[in-house]
Amino acid sequence: MLPTLLTAIAFTCYIASMACYGATAFLLAPSSPILGENALPVQNLGRFARPLLFLGAFMQFWAIGAWCMTTHRSPFASSFGTLSVTAWTIVLAFGVLEPRKRLPAVGAIVVSTACLVLFAALLQAKRPIAETPILLGELVSLHVMTTLASLGIFAVSSICAIFYLIQNRLLRQHRKNALFRRLPPLETLDRTAYHAAAYALPLLTLGLILGILRTFDTALSQSTKVWLFDPHALTAMVAWFFYLFYFVARLALNWRGVRLQYLLIFALLVTLSVYFMPTATHRFS
Repeated sequence: MLPTLLTAIAFTCYIASMACYGATAFLLAPSSPILGENALPVQNLGRFARPLLFLGAFMQFWAIGAWCMTTHRSPFASSFGTLSVTAWTIVLAFGVLEPRKRLPAVGAIVVSTACLVLFAALLQAKRPIAETPILLGELVSLHVMTTLASLGIFAVSSICAIFYLIQNRLLRQHRKNALFRRLPPLETLDRTAYHAAAYALPLLTLGLILGILRTFDTALSQSTKVWLFDPHALTAMVAWFFYLFYFVARLALNWRGVRLQYLLIFALLVTLSVYFMPTATHRFS
């Protein structure tokens, strides 16, 4: 099947990109024995990371499109399509945020995360496709797309927050070892996490608004109240409030440092818990 083949090619490109980011992070660290002219081959290898990343994203875009044309359904009508779009948004988010930052260590982890999500998608490739009429609506597709896009960008933000905590702990313990030298500066990690969250929150807000608007459609089998008070929807709202509080804490309460990073990580965990919440409405199979 063409979509599966294109997805497998994208997965291979991501693996290669991850290897290039990892090689750059570890082999060119200040404590690495590769110095001087010996570092040139590794530097050249590192230059392939972004092209491979975007080649994979391009192939995955066509894979998603081919799946939609083949099935005549939204990509969100199956676990394969939903996970594939999630991995795609993670890759694009990092690709947009990374150019000026040069974050090979973060890139290795972010792309690894995308690879895991895409691998899970490939495992779900033969699962049945949902035939629920709700998924045929453009409003629902846009609702899911913006929500998944925000999740992908928030994932990048939280990974930067995790690296921030690791780097901060090493600094506090005065342990400037090899790991310390491979990690980006605290200020770079903090700014990247903030920028990612700043892009993601409006997308999550739009996704929630579109979902609320959809609940007022009289064609739905359940009442508006059932949709709005479903555990799935309520958890998403709680996650939105946590991300909103992150910006309030930073911009109005003048929070800085570790507390903000913990807030980002906790908010992502709440967001991910949405997929494990019992629901009577967000089932499309």
